[in-house]
Amino acid sequence: MHEGHRKRIREKYRRNGLDGFADHEVLELLLFYANKRSDTNETAHRLLERFGSLSAVLEAPYDELVQVEDIGDVAATLITMVPALFRRYSADKVSSITEIGSAQQAIDYSKPKFFGLSTERGALIFLDSQNRVKNFLFVCEGSLNTTSLDIRKCVQLALNNNASSVILVHNHPAGVASPSRKDIETTQALVAAMAPIGIVVSDHIILTDSDAFSMASHERLATVFQK
Repeated sequence: MHEGHRKRIREKYRRNGLDGFADHEVLELLLFYANKRSDTNETAHRLLERFGSLSAVLEAPYDELVQVEDIGDVAATLITMVPALFRRYSADKVSSITEIGSAQQAIDYSKPKFFGLSTERGALIFLDSQNRVKNFLFVCEGSLNTTSLDIRKCVQLALNNNASSVILVHNHPAGVASPSRKDIETTQALVAAMAPIGIVVSDHIILTDSDAFSMASHERLATVFQK
């Protein structure tokens, strides 16, 4: 019975992709590849009941997933791979961006790298004098402030990457795409630290899953970047 049902679900996916699938059916299909025999429909419903939504299931930590009945190591690992895999896929799609000359290009380049992250992280984009991308590195995790962001380390990384300018990027996973007072203060501290060695902090991009904010593009905040 299970195999006939699984075959119908797979054929439905091959015909129309995930269009027309309920959230539990998406999870049910995914779990086919982690559990070869059990009824994954019930497990899918348990996951949605536990975490509340499809996105919450896919973003759930491994340690919490394995607490759900019939979710073992293989299934939990597979689920946590989905956003990570999409993040890598999306980042690869924009890997052709080799120059960043505008806020929108910085957003397009950065956004895939933050997809699905449930915690705040900060990163630097390192650019040469022609605005060509030299490197992208995550530099801190947690709420962005002068404690979590090691300014000395950021300066050393900029020197190591022979950068002429840097763009600070961080995400607000559960918030709005606008800077807090701490975000502004941290940007000012980074600008002040980079200025003596001739490296420009050209922007600070704040991302959410659905929005983005460029501090340098807003008149009231643009003075933060002037030294």
